[in-house]
Amino acid sequence: MNSRHSLLLLVVLFSLIGCSSKSRSPLSKGISFYDTDKKAQLERSMGENASGSKVGLVSTNSLFAKEEESGFFLLQPNSDTWTTYYYFFDLRRRILQDFPHIIPESENDIPVVLNDKVHRFLDYFQNSGRGFFSVWLSRSGKYIPMMREILEAKGLPIDLVYLAMIESGFNTKAKSHKGAVGPWQFISSTALRYGLRVDSWVDERMDPEKSTIAAANYLRDLYDMFQSWELAAAGYNCGEERVQAAINRFNVYDFWEISEYTLPQETKDYVPKLMAALIIAKNPEKYGFSGIEYQEPESFEKVVVPPQRSLADIGRIIGVSDRRLRDLNPSLIRGSTPAGNSYEIRVPSGYGKIVAAKQNEISALRMVAIASSPVRYRVRPGDNLGKIASHYGVSVSSIKRANGIKGSIIRIGQVLTIPGKSTGTYVSSSTSYGQTNTRASSSSQYRVTHGDTLAGIAARYGTSVSSIQKANGIKGSTIRAGQVLTIPRGITVAKNSGSGTNVIKYRVKNGDTLWNIANKYNVTVSDLKNWNNLKSSRLASGDRLTIYTN
Repeated sequence: MNSRHSLLLLVVLFSLIGCSSKSRSPLSKGISFYDTDKKAQLERSMGENASGSKVGLVSTNSLFAKEEESGFFLLQPNSDTWTTYYYFFDLRRRILQDFPHIIPESENDIPVVLNDKVHRFLDYFQNSGRGFFSVWLSRSGKYIPMMREILEAKGLPIDLVYLAMIESGFNTKAKSHKGAVGPWQFISSTALRYGLRVDSWVDERMDPEKSTIAAANYLRDLYDMFQSWELAAAGYNCGEERVQAAINRFNVYDFWEISEYTLPQETKDYVPKLMAALIIAKNPEKYGFSGIEYQEPESFEKVVVPPQRSLADIGRIIGVSDRRLRDLNPSLIRGSTPAGNSYEIRVPSGYGKIVAAKQNEISALRMVAIASSPVRYRVRPGDNLGKIASHYGVSVSSIKRANGIKGSIIRIGQVLTIPGKSTGTYVSSSTSYGQTNTRASSSSQYRVTHGDTLAGIAARYGTSVSSIQKANGIKGSTIRAGQVLTIPRGITVAKNSGSGTNVIKYRVKNGDTLWNIANKYNVTVSDLKNWNNLKSSRLASGDRLTIYTN
């Protein structure tokens, strides 16, 4: 019998006993306990807290007690009631004593389950897996504070940081055999979907801050879809569509039950592994992990430097080692700033002033040569191979050859390799956690994405084309993907209005869900909710949604 069933039985029994007692005898003088010896025994076993001080057995405010002149008494319990009462509070006492560090503080926290599957991983991490788990714990000190700050700002359980622990061991350069990269192990299609830049110069899946923001948004969408953190974690591991298909097939909404019927073995192990990692990481000494040397978070400043400059050369000028700059900027996979416009990098705290003073020297550095490299492009509504080929200035046959396409059919969300280019599309991310509406103090910067026009950007930011042209010295109306535009002072940025210029008014149909609509238009559930001020994921047939797309 679990604690939930015990509590329910306890409430029902006392309710029935209380009612029956009123029909049999008055309560004006109180009612004696059924068995005074059991009362005394229970008080002895339950009457001390963890510090050894005496505590009351039952509060006088308890639903199960009635206060009279002679004290307060349980309402005529019989022997079965005593058994239920004893075991419920005995279980509660043992949980509070043995696992106080894993008790959820609110209903929004991840529920911690202790079963045979979780115990198996607790044993594994303490024995054969002890070596690498110790390394994970050591790395956690460097990244957990930042990750928790982002998760908390997004309104998510901070214990979700331990997903990154079991995904990568907090290794920013981790790569799986399936092509997942970074501390949160994003595949490229999901990374692009959640605003991360992935091309031949930059892979933001390796950026601990930007990838955590993307992971938080993805996990929020998964929770909105399943209303369960266990199922959300399963969806993060094997894909939301696979989990949803399992739910639809078996009509089961509990991870532990549905994992008995289906789901990949890796996913069946994923959630208990998360539980075990969380339990140990919160109290490592209890499980034999003592003397761990936790890495410290490194403070840094963000500075803007010219494009195509080597980190080694920049470091030589400002007096910072190439290795340290690479560690602070793991997403710069070529060890240099990307082609195009000036780029923001991290430097150790205190070096921002040095970069500013050495800007002329940095600008004079030899530029890193651009190799002709392919880019990745995510198919959007209305695309076809001819349109994409024309946009990139390549042939349809070259795209088909690079992607192994025999016909001409492509699907929305499909990621294509475009040959012969060196920069890709991406969405720049906000610099403040959880902030969705900002006002530029002097000016805002916007990075142009494929399909953007000056008119569309002006409409999005509530300004005029002429003011953007003037602020950026643009004479015509031509802009290019990757170009950074300055948005004039005093312009309010539209709240999460999307990165594209097309506005779609969508009427909800029977069977529609936010998840299906988001997939159809290649946006996120969070975007849909923000754009339409939705507080829940419920939709009604006939509702109208505003959708922004490229």
